[in-house]
Amino acid sequence: MGAFDWVWWGSEAAPSLKSSRRRLAAGLFAAATLGACVATQQSSPDQISSEQVDEVFSAGYESIETRYVDKVMIGTVALEGMRGLSDLDAEMGVTGDGDKVALQRGGAVVATFPAPGENDAQAWAGLTVKMVNSARAVSPRVGATGIEQIYQAVFNRALTDLDEFSRYAGTNLARNHRAVRDGFGGIGFEFTLLPDRAIEVALVVSETPAERGGLKVGDVITEIDGTRVAGLDRDDITRLLRGRVSTRVTLTLRRTGAEGAVTLIFERALIVPPTVTARLESGIAFLTIASFNQKTAATVASAFDRLKAQGKVTGIVLDLRGNPGGLLDQAIAVADLFLDGGEIIATHGRHPDSNQRFDSSGNDIAKGLPMAVLINGDSASAAEIVAAALQDQGRAVLVGSNSYGKGTVQNVIHLPNDGELTLTWSRIEAPSGYAFHHLGLMPALCTSKPAVTVPGLVSDLRNGKSDQATVLAAWRAGRDGDHHAAEALRASCPPSHEAGDADVEVARDVIADSDLYARALKLSSPAVAASAANSTASIITR
Repeated sequence: MGAFDWVWWGSEAAPSLKSSRRRLAAGLFAAATLGACVATQQSSPDQISSEQVDEVFSAGYESIETRYVDKVMIGTVALEGMRGLSDLDAEMGVTGDGDKVALQRGGAVVATFPAPGENDAQAWAGLTVKMVNSARAVSPRVGATGIEQIYQAVFNRALTDLDEFSRYAGTNLARNHRAVRDGFGGIGFEFTLLPDRAIEVALVVSETPAERGGLKVGDVITEIDGTRVAGLDRDDITRLLRGRVSTRVTLTLRRTGAEGAVTLIFERALIVPPTVTARLESGIAFLTIASFNQKTAATVASAFDRLKAQGKVTGIVLDLRGNPGGLLDQAIAVADLFLDGGEIIATHGRHPDSNQRFDSSGNDIAKGLPMAVLINGDSASAAEIVAAALQDQGRAVLVGSNSYGKGTVQNVIHLPNDGELTLTWSRIEAPSGYAFHHLGLMPALCTSKPAVTVPGLVSDLRNGKSDQATVLAAWRAGRDGDHHAAEALRASCPPSHEAGDADVEVARDVIADSDLYARALKLSSPAVAASAANSTASIITR
């Protein structure tokens, strides 16, 4: 697989964002300030002051204590974090008995400290610094470990018992996350490494400095600003290519048909990785969203306008299969593009700012055209928000399989070391009132059932033989925490990791037939689901 002058990441996260309708206290991916994305050298522990380390742990612990979706005892969290020192040296151990905390090596106590108050985040941060310094003094392995690895060990262990989506990202990884979410200073092309360690241009992104400056697919880059790329790894090359917006970068390259080396000079611009592709086929607008970043909603809107200019659009297929999520505000904005009113989602958490409701502005850019949304077992988070809103509001028919089931919002805290702490901040509730965390979304037209065929699925829908209304009723009645019931429901339309032609064929057939489309919408209607509630018991237990 090729590398890019940007780096893709599939994680989910989010800091404070703003929308035109209300302040978004958190998102599924984060927006961050722009600037140079060139990583600094990692410092050794001897170059880091205890005060600097204390600032990082204080910011982290205080954020966990105040922002995490559920109430936590920060002393318990910090004590578990300190035990992460054993990941650096297996002979290290940390114990606490309520009044004191002890550091051990090889089973012997080497340092003892008074235990702070259970909810004193700053004091626990100070104790963590003392533990780290004491461990470095007695353990050559810990002493030789860089401070970023120490942060990683402590925060990873501290977050272990919270949930699977809360995590720490070190300086370099966090910068890459911010680049994907918000963009970065670059020129916009994809490259692959050649055996001689030069890099070959594999793709030039349209409307970027690379395209405007004449870079071509097949060009072999040998130097970046006078530095030979031979012997550099992808991260080193990416750091050379990126920089502050409006700064210049010079590429020296070999080009087929050109005599000697070719030199091109580019001015870096804000590059936001493209997430949307679009095409018009037989009147149907196919819009595929790979993930949600800062430009996704605007790109969807402009792509739809371009397709309308190409010819008459009679329906829309929004393909969210394999989409792992992204920015919360962009998920809301994409759903809003196709709704003429009503709720999009609500979020609920412990912090007052995490309790929000987001409503449509009421301006459907497609004016009610028939719409199908494709989902599969890898459609998660922001993708599920869009699909849930369009299904619950009766705007689109969901086709495919049960989705991933990631119904929480993460808040990203930018730490003093330029790393990030990602914390689960709130839980998501769909417009009809159900929580899809661990449950996923249930399509009205399931293509992943054993032995299902497109003709059979369409025929059952046409003849009123589909039992999906009953399944959807049971599914909407599901609650996060009842894992047995959730697994039984998910098994009725098992999550698929494929993006096969059957989903597209079903979507085409339904969009092309107004009667089929109306029947499919009715299947997933919350009102119909409520009337079918008395039939849910057999679905849940079988």
